Amino acid sequence: MTVGADDEQATNAGAVGRGTLPRSLTGRKQPDYYQRMRGRDVEIPRPLRELHGERSTLFDLLLVYGAGAAFGVLALVFAWSRVADLPWWKSILLFIVAADASGGAVANFSASTDRYYSERPGLRWAFILVHVIPPAVLYVLFGGPVAWWILLYVYTVAAAAVVNVVQEKDRQETAAAAFLVLGIVITLPFGLRMPFLAWFAPVSMIKLILAFAVRRS
Repeated sequence: MTVGADDEQATNAGAVGRGTLPRSLTGRKQPDYYQRMRGRDVEIPRPLRELHGERSTLFDLLLVYGAGAAFGVLALVFAWSRVADLPWWKSILLFIVAADASGGAVANFSASTDRYYSERPGLRWAFILVHVIPPAVLYVLFGGPVAWWILLYVYTVAAAAVVNVVQEKDRQETAAAAFLVLGIVITLPFGLRMPFLAWFAPVSMIKLILAFAVRRS
């Protein structure tokens, strides 16, 4: 018994010397919540699989919805500070568009979403093309030069399409970065005219060009 106690004390002393907590302090049965959250698989309901794939992790889901909700609220606060008497229904639609753009950008970086669309090339193209809806909604809500909204959609879709057809993954990332940088410069003048919507163009391009079009699986 004494020898066992001495051995445990020596082990603990060595652990402290290495800068780690000894087992007697941490406890062998103490759960590592971070690792459990990262590794816990969640089966995605069928209506949400176009967003998250068939199986995702709790960690990824919390990041997607946390970022989307926080970004949506910030977009509303910014709009309320710039637009007088913003109707409640416009506020709701703006929150949905902002949360979808930001949360979708995070989701498209996840392994589960990337794997889901890598196995469905036709659906991958449909996902790119259907993103005419968010800029159309914002145009109806707040107006602005229609030519700019068309330019944003055409540029983003064309850039995502080019990146999507590139076969090498490393070249996809380089091409996506180039298109993203150029796109931000091209869309900057509109962001200066409507500063409360300045976030939309770069977030949309990150979502489609850099996050979605680049295959990682």
